[in-house]
Amino acid sequence: MLQITKKPIGMGKERMCFVHPEDPRLAIKVARGEISIQSRREIKFYRKLEKRGVSDIHIPGFHGLCETNHGTGIVVDLIRNYDGEISRPLNWYLAEGYPIEDFEPGLEELKQSFLENLIIFNHDMTIGNLLVKKISASRVRLVAIDGLGDVVLVDWFDVLPSLARRKIQRRWQRFITRVYLSREVRQQREAMEQHSLPEQ
Repeated sequence: MLQITKKPIGMGKERMCFVHPEDPRLAIKVARGEISIQSRREIKFYRKLEKRGVSDIHIPGFHGLCETNHGTGIVVDLIRNYDGEISRPLNWYLAEGYPIEDFEPGLEELKQSFLENLIIFNHDMTIGNLLVKKISASRVRLVAIDGLGDVVLVDWFDVLPSLARRKIQRRWQRFITRVYLSREVRQQREAMEQHSLPEQ
């Protein structure tokens, strides 16, 4: 059993995320209490990708399950920047004043990767689920760390590429709408409008 003694690097409603105590290249996601629905869905998602032989640089690599002093954990790649710093989520950058337009190429690249690899994501994926991985001093890549997998019970038709892509397109459009309606983007827009108002 792995003993996790340090504080989590991330915490959501259902799960906590820790740096792996024996390998700083990995992260462990542990449910807060009983193993969560989110964790079950994510394990199912990764197992499907394994069967299909899909590997995507826009999602963390899956390394199986482990037992910890906090319960059963999901082991995945820990997303770090080229300089070794742990990558921050997109909503952090937006709150810091980085315009959403800076990330539009990365969002489009992520969408195309999902379509190409038939990666179904949940309809409640948020900008907090996307990490901004700095791959150089001037280039970034968006990595989806949560919100992966599907909530539907009957998903056999997702193996049909045309139907899966149609679902991804629909969900992506709703996701992008939420991005531009997010608190961080709205605050940016309001600040720009106030800055552009003529002095009285």
